[in-house]
Amino acid sequence: MTRPPRGPLLPRVDEHEVLLRWRLALPVPRDQRGVLQTLVRTLAAYASPPHALSTYYASRQPGEAWFTAFAEPVGADDVRDRIEGHFPGVFSTSDTDAILGEDLRWYRLRLQHVTDIALAIPDDPHLAAHRVLALALNGLPDPAVLPALQARPDMYEDRLERPLSQLATAALAVAATSDETGVPFWTDFLRWPHRNTDSLSPAGHWLWNLAL
Repeated sequence: MTRPPRGPLLPRVDEHEVLLRWRLALPVPRDQRGVLQTLVRTLAAYASPPHALSTYYASRQPGEAWFTAFAEPVGADDVRDRIEGHFPGVFSTSDTDAILGEDLRWYRLRLQHVTDIALAIPDDPHLAAHRVLALALNGLPDPAVLPALQARPDMYEDRLERPLSQLATAALAVAATSDETGVPFWTDFLRWPHRNTDSLSPAGHWLWNLAL
C-alpha cells in the first residue's frame, strides 16, 4: 500500500493530546482482527515504546481495520513512524476530535484496556471459556445500545469476568487493578462519556466490536 504523503503534524505544543488514526482496507472481519492483534502485540513487545504515545484503541469498521492512537504533539512524529511501519493504513490526524480533552482522559484509558482485553483472546472457539464468552456476549446487550445508567455493572462483571480472566488474564488484571480513573473497571466499562454521545459509546462496546 502506498504510504500517505508526509505532512506536518498539528503544530500545537500545549498540554493537549492529538489523535492519530490509521484506516487499513480489509474486507473480512477476521482479517481485521488479526492485523490489529499483531499490531498491539508488536507495540507491547517494544522495550522502549514511543514516549509521546499516551493511549490507543482499535476497532473493526465496514471494510476496514482502524487503529487510533493519542499522543503528545511534541513526539507525535515518532509515534506515527513507529506505528505505520507495522500498520500502513491511510493516515489522518486531528486536534479537535470529540474524543479529545483532559476530561475524557479516563475514557481513552478504558478504551485501551478493553482493546487489549479483546485482542488478547485466543482465536480458538473450541476452548470452553471461549464458548462461555460467546454465550455471554450474545446474551448481554452491547452497552452502546443501552441508555446511560440502564446497565448494571455487577451483571456484566458476573457474566464476563470469569471467561475473560481465563482468556485474557494479564490484560484483564491490568484493567481491573487500574486506579487512574478513580472508578472501578466494570463501572467504567458501561459508563457513557458526559459529552458527544452521538459519536462516543461506552468503552465496553469495543469488546463486542473486537472480541470474536
